[in-house]
Amino acid sequence: MERRARILIADDEAIARENLEHVLRKEGYETVSVDGGSPAIHELEKGEFDLVMTDLRMQHVDGFQVLERVRELYPNTEVIMITGYATVASAVEAMQKGAYHYLPKPYKIEEVRVLVRQALEKRWLREEVTELRRQVQSQRGISLLIGNSPLMEALKKTIAQIAPTDCTVLILGETGTGKELVAKTVHQLSNRAEKRFLAINCGAFSEELLANELFGHEREAFTGARGIKRGLLEAASGGTVLLDEIGDMPLSMQVKLLRVLQEKCLMRVGG
Repeated sequence: MERRARILIADDEAIARENLEHVLRKEGYETVSVDGGSPAIHELEKGEFDLVMTDLRMQHVDGFQVLERVRELYPNTEVIMITGYATVASAVEAMQKGAYHYLPKPYKIEEVRVLVRQALEKRWLREEVTELRRQVQSQRGISLLIGNSPLMEALKKTIAQIAPTDCTVLILGETGTGKELVAKTVHQLSNRAEKRFLAINCGAFSEELLANELFGHEREAFTGARGIKRGLLEAASGGTVLLDEIGDMPLSMQVKLLRVLQEKCLMRVGG
């Protein structure tokens, strides 16, 4: 079944907005029509659209501000800028800021049909490529886990479910059962796969050394600290950190680490 596209139309000229909405609905698209930039941004914050068509000159919030908000919220959503005051400078600015196309008024109906179709095809093609890349990465990562028993298949399914998320994951298992392999597989299937994967044995360090390894230190934080050192958590920013044998970590360090996990920020030793 062919997907029905959702298109947001923003224009403070009622006639222009209604005419465009009429054309798009005849083509079978689902449309939401608003009379300015502020309500357009409100609709965007409620949910994603496949395409946004916005007038450039609108009171209070203009088309460029709508475009910027689309780029922040939905990088895959295409934007077509429409204006009755077309200039080379505004066209160049729109394209530089990420608009798919710049459509001057008055426009022909067939021109709109073709342009909308092309913009949607580009968006959907990008989604297909992303999904194919994810599937390839998934197969590569899961292939590291050998076995097809019910328990192993359940483990693979769980990994595939949690990998796309940014949640903290607890991996339980006896020594030698492959906890690090599971962690690496989660990393390879995640959106962080291009970033670093770093592991540390929490039971191999004293509390002071472990704090230094995880959080790093500031200059002169202690005797011999001549410069700033980035800790493991900072060095892996955007990637994945495996805290192996976390149960052997001193309780006071567990409290400090819990705060980092909850607040998503850290302070170096001596900071």
